[in-house]
Amino acid sequence: MDRRLNHKQRTQTGLTLIELLIVMLIIALTASVVALNAPPPAGKARVAADRLAARIQFASEQAVMTNALIGLELTPARYRFFHYERGEWLPVNAGRLRDGSFPADVAIVFELPESTRRNEPPEKGDAVESIPSPNVFFSPTGETTSVAVDFRARRSHVSLLLDHAGGLKVVRHDDRT
Repeated sequence: MDRRLNHKQRTQTGLTLIELLIVMLIIALTASVVALNAPPPAGKARVAADRLAARIQFASEQAVMTNALIGLELTPARYRFFHYERGEWLPVNAGRLRDGSFPADVAIVFELPESTRRNEPPEKGDAVESIPSPNVFFSPTGETTSVAVDFRARRSHVSLLLDHAGGLKVVRHDDRT
């Protein structure tokens, strides 16, 4: 009887090479399925567009909920939010409407309607910088200034489109050339 127990103990110790190879094959197949189905990493242009889109959406909602006129000053390097109170634009630099800047390696090009550009103050050096001049407006009725903003990074191109009714769309363009 002792011989049978010793024989069983000798045959069941450890894994065989075949079992080990099968386990490694299953792990490799699972890893490849996960890697192939994972979404591509978001580029810097997409991240910058999504961040600005979220803040624009919030500003539009705040204008309606608080019955206030909110403005956005958009430049190629940064953006700032303002609210209109007692005849002047006052900065809103708190919460979700805080000032923001775009990454240095992301090129920003935006297109405003002709009527907005016509109302901009003339440039007179540094004195204009101290006077807030929003170029995108969010009214309490839900209407907004339409604007198209293009974000371009090394391999990505994303457009942010805002229409008069407050509709916001982020469009990713594939640059696979």
